[in-house]
Amino acid sequence: MNPCVHWDGAAATRCGAVPTRFYIQGWRCTANTPAAIAGEPEPPAGYCAPKRCLCGDCPSWTLGNPYASLVDSWVTDARNIATGKRRASPELQAAAKATVAEQRERESRLRARAP
Repeated sequence: MNPCVHWDGAAATRCGAVPTRFYIQGWRCTANTPAAIAGEPEPPAGYCAPKRCLCGDCPSWTLGNPYASLVDSWVTDARNIATGKRRASPELQAAAKATVAEQRERESRLRARAP
């Protein structure tokens, strides 16, 4: 089990409490979650940030595609990954290139049908 990594500036130490849950900021205990620090209520269990599935249980998450299938930003990310402007693993880069190729084919078919 990973300890909480929240930095307590007054004591100049890390929290270190367990159990924790992983957030973008790192492993946090229930007292130091981003929502608790902001003074907001905790989201329901199994909730992931919009367009980012960390749990694997979100409705739009599919195996082999860590990005939501309906996310518009994936097209932009895919273009950046395919051109090398954004670093990614070889597998993700291949998936991005395939996505960009599919998008180009779809656009060319639509243009061919337009009067």
